[in-house]
This record gives sequence, structure tokens and C-alpha cells, in this order.
Amino acid sequence: MSEPTSLQAKRLLERASRVLSTANPLDAGLGRLVDEALPLEPGDPRYRGHPEPFAAKFSELATRKLAFGIEPGGPLATADYRIAEGTDAIRRLVRGNMGPEAESWLLARSEEARGSGYGAGSWGASIGASFDEGGLHEAAVSYEWGPSLMDSLPAPLYRVSRTAMELLPGLRPSFSTIHVGRSTGSQQLTFEMSNALSLAALEPLMHELGLGHHHGSLMTACAFVLGSRFVLPPGVATITLRPTRVGLEFRLDVDLDRLPDVPEPLAPLLQLQMSARPRSMREWGQWLAAVSQEGYERPGSFSVLSIIVRPDLPARIALHLRPAAIEGPPSDEEEGERAPAWAGPESAGAWR
Repeated sequence: MSEPTSLQAKRLLERASRVLSTANPLDAGLGRLVDEALPLEPGDPRYRGHPEPFAAKFSELATRKLAFGIEPGGPLATADYRIAEGTDAIRRLVRGNMGPEAESWLLARSEEARGSGYGAGSWGASIGASFDEGGLHEAAVSYEWGPSLMDSLPAPLYRVSRTAMELLPGLRPSFSTIHVGRSTGSQQLTFEMSNALSLAALEPLMHELGLGHHHGSLMTACAFVLGSRFVLPPGVATITLRPTRVGLEFRLDVDLDRLPDVPEPLAPLLQLQMSARPRSMREWGQWLAAVSQEGYERPGSFSVLSIIVRPDLPARIALHLRPAAIEGPPSDEEEGERAPAWAGPESAGAWR
């Protein structure tokens, strides 16, 4: 009989925290959430839905961090449960690690999303957290789009969101994420693309948002990693806008599970894209080692590729990894469909 999926995920977090020299997330009381998120056998196809019940995350913008996402209650839970449990879990985490003022800010920002009319779509809510050597670095909760979400957004996010929808046909709001750090908080809005997305078509929008000078780096990075693909099929891409203290963050996400003909293996292309940034390369190799589990030939499969730009920063890479222990042994058919993760080196709100 195979080991419970949740036990393997918790073992991954423990190992990764040692390799990356971060605090152990399980010491922050997240073990129960992992248990609830992964109630099914390894390899169950419901683990490949959106949002993923459990995913490890890498970002060039947050190296030396152990970051992951969890779907409260897992694939069997209702949307209402995920909203209630996700909000409560992040509230407890924020209060215990960042204090009551941060908790109050979180509850004020999420009040509209917790109201009626949300979660009627499909998934409701998901949560995320990242840890460093000092403990909890950031907590986040994402809420599915609701009927009055737009009007509840902070003014800077509202303005750029309206601009995006006016300039890019096929863009529609999907969910909003509230981030809570040690001294600041921020909110972002993620849009689905119902149409095919030409990377070249992003230039007018990025120019209007003050990011036109980075359009070339975003297009080059995305097309290079995806094997000279300059057009993304309908339903594959999302765009996220996040006002920060250093300017607007623009993120293009690619759902690799939905994208046909993903280059295999993907890791060498990612390494080449980061090769001019030695620190990123070192952190990338250490992260891959941290999320590799004993008894598996590979860390897992990449499920989401992100390309991020800011006014002060050209394209940077971020990724979601579905760990091998959750996927289970691949079938012959699946072996050729996944994006395997091997072939790698071993306006913001503030409360103080």
C-alpha cells in the first residue's frame, strides 16, 4: 500500500526547509491543511485541477524562500468551505506571525470577497505562504471572481485593471489575491484570456502601463522557454497586475497542463534563460535539490510558467511544480504529455 499523499508532501516541506535553511512550515501549524488538501491516492487526476491542491513554487524575485500553494480542503471540498477555511487559515497565520494590525488589514481587504456571491463559480479560494530563515515571510489568499469585486479594488489596481480590459480583447477577471508581508500588504488581480494571445499584442497594453520598455524581454523569455512559441492558445494564458512600492508588477502565466507540445525536458531551456544571472542559477539548482524526493527520478512536473516584469526589472522567471510524490508513477501516455522537471543542476498597503 502506498504512503499517504499528504505524508509525502509534509516530508517534502521538512526536507526542503533543511536544504534551503528556512523555517519549517509545519511548525507554523500548516500540517492539517496539507492533510486536508491531499486526501486522495497519488496520481489521482483531480490533483491536476485549478487551483492545484499542493504546489511548490520558485521565483527569481524571491530566492532563498520555501514557497508553496495549498487548496483548502483539497479537490473534494466545496467552494464555500475553501473560502471560509482559507480565510481563517491565513488570518491565524498572519496574526500569529505578523501581529493583530496585519490581521486587521487582511480582514478589511478580504471583506468583500468573503461576502455573498463569491465562490459560485468552481473553486472559491486558495492560499499560499513562503518561509525564510526568520519564519513566515509572506502569506496570501486568492478569491475567485465575484460580481462586485471590481468596485472593491484599491484605486491604483482598479485603474490599471480597467485599462487592461479596454486594451486587450478577451481579457476577463478571474480571481484576486491578497498578499500580507511582514510590514506591507498588496492586492493583485488575475485575468483569464478567452482568446488566443499573441505575445506581440501585449505591447500596447504594456506601453500604456509604463512597462513598454520590457515588452521585448518578456516576449523573448516566454517564446524561448516554450520553443519559439509566440502565440498562446485560448484558455492557456492569464495576466496578473499588482501595484507595488516599486511600481506595477506585470505577470504572464502559462498553464503548461493545457499547452500542447511543451518542450521536453523544460529545465535546460529555463537554465539557458537564467544563464546570464549567476545568482538565479545557483538558487535554481538549490531549489530543485530541495524539492527532489528520495525514491523518485525527478522532482515532478512544471504546471505553471510565469514571466514577470516591473519598471525596474526586465523579465524574470517563476514556476509552479507539482511534486512527483503527488503525481504518482506516470503512465506510458502521460509520460509524453507532462513538462518534466529534471535535467537541471543538482498600491501597497502598510501597517508599520
